[in-house]
Amino acid sequence: MAQKHWEQQPASFVEMVELIKNYICREIIRETEAKQLYYHNINHALQVKRRAGCIFQAIKPILAQSYSAQELWRIANLIDICALAHDMVQIFEPTPVNQPRKRISQASETETANKLLRYIKNLELILATNKLNRSFLFSDREQQIIKDAILATICIQDPQGNRANNVFSNHSIYQPYLYNPHDKISIVGSIIALADLGTLGIDGVEAYIQDGILIFLEDNPYFQQQVSNCDHFNFAQQEDIKTKLLNMSRFIVALAYERQARFEQEIAGFVSQIRSILRHQVFIHLNHESIAQVAALVPNQPEASYSELVSFFCSNQDLFNI
Repeated sequence: MAQKHWEQQPASFVEMVELIKNYICREIIRETEAKQLYYHNINHALQVKRRAGCIFQAIKPILAQSYSAQELWRIANLIDICALAHDMVQIFEPTPVNQPRKRISQASETETANKLLRYIKNLELILATNKLNRSFLFSDREQQIIKDAILATICIQDPQGNRANNVFSNHSIYQPYLYNPHDKISIVGSIIALADLGTLGIDGVEAYIQDGILIFLEDNPYFQQQVSNCDHFNFAQQEDIKTKLLNMSRFIVALAYERQARFEQEIAGFVSQIRSILRHQVFIHLNHESIAQVAALVPNQPEASYSELVSFFCSNQDLFNI
């Protein structure tokens, strides 16, 4: 119950937000330990929070033309909450121990939003009995914004691929939220979605490649044990592992092309001034030079050897520590 999670009753909206963020962090850490999450852990949550903050601060002067200072302050707090929470729950389909894990489409995001809103409503129900100032609470619209922003991070595979880069079209993934302007209820959702897949554009090549490795480790938690026992494998087993690693390497490179190819579509819902800021001040690494660097650093050609691929995915043993 929420009563267990504070020593002193929150006396302001800021303290309410801090209470909620502390709850989110505890839940992420618990989920990480229970499910061996190399990527969707507290570090990813904090990185998305930072990137979302960068986007918001960059476009804030333009938003100030349409929102009051008080509204922008509330929006900033909602962004922090949603960025931290967006991957709080990870739901996988049942799979054999030695097979890649698969997620149930949209289930993680939906349960994350529902779980967070249950906590907020329970918290407010308890505090309501203490004659709390109503400004400390979240309005119905703000709670809807939280749900909307978390669901904005739903990412699906595009069966048609991205025609801008047909070589890699079968690897195409995207966030439908950014392509449907009619369903948006707040700028918060767009900021969170852009921040979630914004590693390459905002943080650069090295951070982007590391994210790709971590995603592979999370989806294939048995990989470390396989690699450590590789001397006992026959040729066919090594070829199977090589195929999986090469497919992931090619995905990492393909997604880099996709991020650049889709960027203009993903920011099309913003006014021209904000689009210009996002291009030139925020997503500064989303260019041909960065894409070429990713392609050069990631072994993605068919002739890549088994040892080269294993070395790439195991280049930093610290990544295996959760």
